[in-house]
Amino acid sequence: MKVLWAHDHTFYFNESGKFFSGGKLPYAVWERYLGVFDQITVAARGKKASSDEDMAGKTLSSGPNVDFLVLPSLSNPVNKMTKRGYIEQLLQEAIGKADAVIARVPSEIGAEAIRVARQMGKPYAVEVVACAWDGLWNYGNLQGKLYAPFSLNQTRTIVKDAPYALYVTERFLQQRYPNVGGKTESCSNVEIPEPGDEVLTRRLERLQAMSPDSPMTIGLIGSLNGRTKGIDIALRAIAKAKQQLPSVKFRVLGDGDPARWQAMAEKLGIGSMVSFEGVLPSGGAVFEWLDGIDLYLQPSYQEGLPRATIEAMSRGCPVLGSTAGGIPELIHESCLHRPGQVGPLSEQIKRATFDRQWLKEQAERNFGKSKQFTKQRLDAKRQAFWQSFGDMVRQGALKDSVAEAAAAAEQVVTDTTEQTETYASSETTNTSANTSTNTSTSESRERVGAI
Repeated sequence: MKVLWAHDHTFYFNESGKFFSGGKLPYAVWERYLGVFDQITVAARGKKASSDEDMAGKTLSSGPNVDFLVLPSLSNPVNKMTKRGYIEQLLQEAIGKADAVIARVPSEIGAEAIRVARQMGKPYAVEVVACAWDGLWNYGNLQGKLYAPFSLNQTRTIVKDAPYALYVTERFLQQRYPNVGGKTESCSNVEIPEPGDEVLTRRLERLQAMSPDSPMTIGLIGSLNGRTKGIDIALRAIAKAKQQLPSVKFRVLGDGDPARWQAMAEKLGIGSMVSFEGVLPSGGAVFEWLDGIDLYLQPSYQEGLPRATIEAMSRGCPVLGSTAGGIPELIHESCLHRPGQVGPLSEQIKRATFDRQWLKEQAERNFGKSKQFTKQRLDAKRQAFWQSFGDMVRQGALKDSVAEAAAAAEQVVTDTTEQTETYASSETTNTSANTSTNTSTSESRERVGAI
């Protein structure tokens, strides 16, 4: 079976024809679906890399049984008017060759793929990975705020009617984007290896060795493109607290141009305290980086269930985060602040710096909580969900095949009947003609005899 997977994610490709991701969608993600489907077509945005340097730090997304359909962005008004017909045509062709569609939402390409799938009568499923409203309302410009209500309603409609819906949160996205009547499951799209107890032991030893005047290393992982990860809030909170803190270093890991944020740090008077360190391959390199920080920040404006937070927790990191998305499902309430609140985050940073007992409690709590997101546990839930979807697609394809076979058989019967009726009609005509001929011959013979 073949499936088309759709989302607004931007992949990078080069002359070799290989596709790369900024870290969120390596080939390992496609293996989740390839356990059920034989082939995946990834429909998403693409950007051609001009040099090998553009691929630095990115992860390979290409691999066996995966191909890519590069589409223009639908995230701006001009493209919506000028490119939608072209995108629809490409999707119709690709979905026509697929047995089913899986769309990550919110996304414009995902929404368009589902619309086409519905038109073509193809089965589909959705993965609900973030909040449409939060992402656009907090994006930072007027266009985003104007489009937020539309995207919210669009995503709600898509999820509500979906026959299959997989959520990355336990409660938040389910409440905001409820599904009615379909099969649903809660399963984070984050996978971490089972953390060994030695990880927590090393973390506690690190915290124990810190004196009140020891330097504090604070970390954040997130894209530098846009402001959804709250980098501006982190910078302002650190600047606000710096007079009451010992030496502080703020390390940021993520793709994108850091110039904007470095300029903000300089303006806030903390430029020398901040380092933007690009991207690292997922897995061991990121875990090693997290082992080198004392406090992790996730002051996001918008989230689903953030991978980086869970990874930090799995390394025993104390975490401070906003109440965006599913973050409250992960960390203790004493570690939360509302999105955009600089003051409360600043106070929490100061508490984390001086209250070592509180840091140890959070380290132990987070480490234990992270075990809910181990690869083995999540793989089992996810595999069961996609297997159920695959079975539904397969049964539908089988029904279609049976229906087509029945229709073909019915046509054969119809054709045979029509041929029989034509033959019978022909025979009747021939018989009549023969009878007429025989009669004429008999009459002729009688006439000959009479002479």
